Amino acid sequence: MRTRKAKRSITHRLGSSVWPLDDRAGICLTELMIAMAAGAVVLSAAVQTLTHFQQRLWTQHDAIARHQDLRIGMEVMEAELRLAGTGALPFSQALLKAEQQEVEFLANLGGLATTLTKQVSPSQSELTVHDGSDWSKGKRVVVCGSDRCAEGRLALDGQRHALSLIDPIGQMFPTGSLVYVSNQVRYYLGKDRHGRSSLMRQVDGGANSLIGDMARFQLSYLGKDGKLTHDPALVARVRVEVAVGDGRRTMTSEVGLRGR
Repeated sequence: MRTRKAKRSITHRLGSSVWPLDDRAGICLTELMIAMAAGAVVLSAAVQTLTHFQQRLWTQHDAIARHQDLRIGMEVMEAELRLAGTGALPFSQALLKAEQQEVEFLANLGGLATTLTKQVSPSQSELTVHDGSDWSKGKRVVVCGSDRCAEGRLALDGQRHALSLIDPIGQMFPTGSLVYVSNQVRYYLGKDRHGRSSLMRQVDGGANSLIGDMARFQLSYLGKDGKLTHDPALVARVRVEVAVGDGRRTMTSEVGLRGR
């Protein structure tokens, strides 16, 4: 009885606007379910928004990666096209093949060249040279004197002062004759290991994908007069047009052949 009287006294003193101390506020099950449903809707919208931005980020990342590969691949192709003819015999044409989606040529990609320090007879397969370091086994080499040239292939990796050929050179060359490497280079539109369209680079028989996801690859050839030509012997410049991905952006470059 004394406790109830004390509570009524406290309530009376605080005024009618004050809730009695023994009242309790609560949430019913329906309100709880409505709140949970609203929270689920907000969470679902947040997840969808996050997924959308994540997909956009991946798309942008893929586009950046493709265009970076395109830029690097074009730099490689342009640099090697400029060397077309440097691995060929003197006075021969720079390009072996000049088609719309394929170009093939001989070039000294590594700039490997030396001279004979001893005369070579036709029956010799061993060349004594100024420096044969870093010349790889199997590479094609060209030996040129003042009035003749001959080709051979290395039987062994080059040594400091010697190059060993698979077969005898077949001709006589005097001291001071030029010796250089000849790489056979080919660019063409093909398929990568996943079956996707790709710009392929082939050097001395070994091919790999240089630029993937190709949407366009077009080659055209110009002579010294700037006019289009289909004769590989007359080509002075090569125009390259490439696009990747959706193909909306085409990169165009013209490369002059310094080897001729």
